[in-house]
Amino acid sequence: MRSDLFPDPFHQASVDDCGPTALTRGERVLLWMLRQWVTARVLGQEPGERLSREAGALVSPRVAAAFILMMTTIEGQVRRPLCVGAPCRPSYAEDEQRLVTACGVCPASPEIAGRLLEDLVIAPEAVVVTARFLNMALAHEALALPLRFEEPKHAKAARPTLH
Repeated sequence: MRSDLFPDPFHQASVDDCGPTALTRGERVLLWMLRQWVTARVLGQEPGERLSREAGALVSPRVAAAFILMMTTIEGQVRRPLCVGAPCRPSYAEDEQRLVTACGVCPASPEIAGRLLEDLVIAPEAVVVTARFLNMALAHEALALPLRFEEPKHAKAARPTLH
């Protein structure tokens, strides 16, 4: 698929518009990077290059490198395609929530982080190690991820009905 034939859905996307309003800035950045990665794959671009450029400029090269390492680890052992939302979707898919929550939980409880990821990847332990590195990189940039054991409270999106 030629990426020059399709508009980039992130063209005017903002981190602040990414995900539920109850997410912290660090969680929004993580969700934004995940959606950038998937967008690059859909457009036929190299996601590492895109993230180095976009996340490196937005946050830091260290955070971009840590995220690329984690996603490369995930892609190397993914059980099924990840379900990821559109760039500015105000909510998030279950796979996105599992990944964001696992990144926040992993320093305090690698076991819980691993259980969150076990449906997504073959060997969650490797992803937990890279998620912990990403968590530390985000904290270094004052974007520490909270330790969540449940979904952030936010209004449920109304689902369209078919008649």
